[in-house]
Amino acid sequence: MQKAFDTATREVVNAQLSANFSYVTDGMLKWQDLLRPFTENLSGLKAGSLARWFNNNTFYRKPIIVGDLRREGNLIEKVACLEYLPSEVPWKAILPAPFTFAKLSDNRFYKNEAELMFQYAQVLNEEIKSLAKLGFKYVQLSDPAIVYEPTIASMSKKQLKDAGEALGIATRTTSVKTCLQTFFGDFSRILPEALDFPVDHLGIDVYETDVAELKEYSFSKGVVLGLLDSRNSLVEDKAELMEIAQEVLEPISGLETRDVFICPNCDLEFLPWQRAEEKMRLVGDVARSLKEEFYG
Repeated sequence: MQKAFDTATREVVNAQLSANFSYVTDGMLKWQDLLRPFTENLSGLKAGSLARWFNNNTFYRKPIIVGDLRREGNLIEKVACLEYLPSEVPWKAILPAPFTFAKLSDNRFYKNEAELMFQYAQVLNEEIKSLAKLGFKYVQLSDPAIVYEPTIASMSKKQLKDAGEALGIATRTTSVKTCLQTFFGDFSRILPEALDFPVDHLGIDVYETDVAELKEYSFSKGVVLGLLDSRNSLVEDKAELMEIAQEVLEPISGLETRDVFICPNCDLEFLPWQRAEEKMRLVGDVARSLKEEFYG
C-alpha cells in the first residue's frame, strides 16, 4: 500500500513540475477529505458520520465539536509526503478555511458558530506557522461554503464580517503567502466585503461566478482564476479559456503590479487521473500565454 502511495505521489508531483506550476503540492493522496487531518488529530472533536460534500457525489466525515479545540503537534506533517516535494519549486498547502470548517461541523460545545470559527482560526494560525517552518511558502484556504448558494442566500453581513475576522486570526503574523480559494458558488455574492479579507489572493470559480459583476469592483489583491472545470472530464479548448480569462482580467486596473494565477476551479479529485493530468498541462499552457500577453 505504501509503495502505491509513493509511486502515485511522485507521479502527481512530476506532472505539476512538467506543467511549470508556480507552487507544488504533494497531491494530498492520503487525505480522505479536506477536513480529515483536523477531524482526526485535533483535541476537542471527534469524527462523525459521512456527509455529502456539497452537491457532489463524494463525502466527508463531519467534525463533531465536543470540547475546546486544541492542536497537539503538527497536523499536516502527519499526512504530507514531504520527501517527494522538490527543492527547486516552492511548496503549497491546502487547508480548510475557518468559515467552511465551522459551517460543516456539528457544534456541541461552543455557544455559537462564530465562537467555533474564531477558535478554529487560532488553531489554523498555529498550523500555518508550523508549515512555514517546514518550508511551505503558500497556503490556500479553501472556502466553498462561503459562496455556496444554499449558505450564502441566508448569510448576514455580520457573518461575512466574522468570516473576514477569522481569516485575520488565521493569517496573523504568518510569513507565507495566503489565498482564500472559493468554489461551488458565485464569488461576486461576497463582494465588496471580500476585497478587504486579510489574504494575499482571492480565488474565483469562473464557472459559478457572474463575471460581469466583477467588473463593478476594483481589486487591490492578487487574483486566482478557477478557469478549468474540475467537475467535468471534458478537456477545455485553450482559445476559449484565453478569451474567458481576458474578459475577467482586462477590467482589473493595475494588473501588472499584482499576482495572477490560473488554476482548476476546485480540487481535481473528481476526475480520472489521465484527465486531471491533461488539465494540469492546459493550466500551465494558458498561464504561459496569458503572461506573455499581459506582461510581455
